[in-house]
Amino acid sequence: MPALTAPPESPAARAAAVVRQHAHPRDQALLLALLEYAPNDKGRANIAHKIIQCGDSYKAEGDSRCLSQVADYFWRNVILPVRVTGGKTPEPRSRLSHSGLSSGGNVRSPDEAEAINDLKSVIELASERDRRRCVISGKLDPESIANGATFPMPSSGLEVTRVAHIIPFSLRDSTSGASTVSGHLPAIWSALECFGGTDLGALMHGGINSLDNVITLSATVHRYFTELQVALEPIPDTPHTYHVRTWGKVAPRLGLPKIIKLPTSSASPGPSPAYLALHCAICRVLWASARAEELKDVLDDLEEVALLAADGSSANLINIAIYRSLALSKAES
Repeated sequence: MPALTAPPESPAARAAAVVRQHAHPRDQALLLALLEYAPNDKGRANIAHKIIQCGDSYKAEGDSRCLSQVADYFWRNVILPVRVTGGKTPEPRSRLSHSGLSSGGNVRSPDEAEAINDLKSVIELASERDRRRCVISGKLDPESIANGATFPMPSSGLEVTRVAHIIPFSLRDSTSGASTVSGHLPAIWSALECFGGTDLGALMHGGINSLDNVITLSATVHRYFTELQVALEPIPDTPHTYHVRTWGKVAPRLGLPKIIKLPTSSASPGPSPAYLALHCAICRVLWASARAEELKDVLDDLEEVALLAADGSSANLINIAIYRSLALSKAES
């Protein structure tokens, strides 16, 4: 009778064992969360490969710094940029004078002016696609009534809505090189694609304002969506249907539905399930990372600086957050 052989261990299981055996305590929760919550098998395999390589390096050299470098790479190029800028969407130039964010004269390049002006049509198309209401809470934007639209009054009530980017506007590519975050963009996009296990080329090369990258939310839900406390998780094999996930002290108490079905339109593409899955996975990693205090320190510093990019996209804040994170990690090492 042939000897029984144990089934081969999966790459994710091998990587998790490396983390538990060799990673610094500060990095273990984050690395394990990246493995567990990557939004698909490809993303999970990508993370596992990087960790296993570090394990081989540890066996050869006895140095665990490689695992810390992997943890910090994804923290600074995925969690920080998305949390700092969230889905914050600047106002089109035609509305800047009302928003107080900027003015046409402060836009520093034709690329920035074009990107912001593109938002006017994107916001209108997304709002129309989403039936002038928050796709999660169902609340109708009262402006639609003021403008003469005839919508049935939803039982959920009224609230001003905003259109949010799923993958942040501030990460758009600036072909002029004027973007204040341009020095970090290649690493950010590379890390997002690695963790997300999906091609984001359509967004990074001028498509950040694509309709499949925006979603209409009430002002309240928008805040917690940008703060990574509310997310939509695609339900497998059920098109346009999502679990509503919440974290933190406030978002779980907003009374949001547990499951929603996004409105569809033959004229306009809906929000991308891949982008929403990536956003949800980033939320999960943040809340499982055991680095909440570090993030709070970074965000407190940003509030003191209160520095906005010329187009209102908060791109400069990414630079500050990354440098502040570097300082904190050096202090802890």
